Amino acid sequence: MHRDLANRIDAVETLLAERLHVRGGGLGAKLRAGRRRLPRRLGRQAQELVHARAMLDAPGAASKLDAHRIGAICARLEDYLRSIPAGKYARRDRSALLGLAAWRVLVLLVAIGALLVWVGLPSD
Repeated sequence: MHRDLANRIDAVETLLAERLHVRGGGLGAKLRAGRRRLPRRLGRQAQELVHARAMLDAPGAASKLDAHRIGAICARLEDYLRSIPAGKYARRDRSALLGLAAWRVLVLLVAIGALLVWVGLPSD
């Protein structure tokens, strides 16, 4: 039973990485990285999975887990994450990166133009 819960939590962690395009060491880090991409209710419930994962590592505490509740949370998160198109957030990240690069080039060109005007190089 506990191995099954651990496998389901791992599956949720994998789906978080794939669908929300987040990186991080463990489940907690991935949830922090993708907290704005999850609905609040699901984000709070996903935090329970972090605590459940820690409890599963300790045999004494694992017996106190509500397996049905953790299983239901995993099912809700899996359903939500599967409903997100595969590359949705990857495309957004690439677009944001390109926008940031364009902004930096624009600022650099304006700074070079201001410097040239200040020094007086483009004089007639």
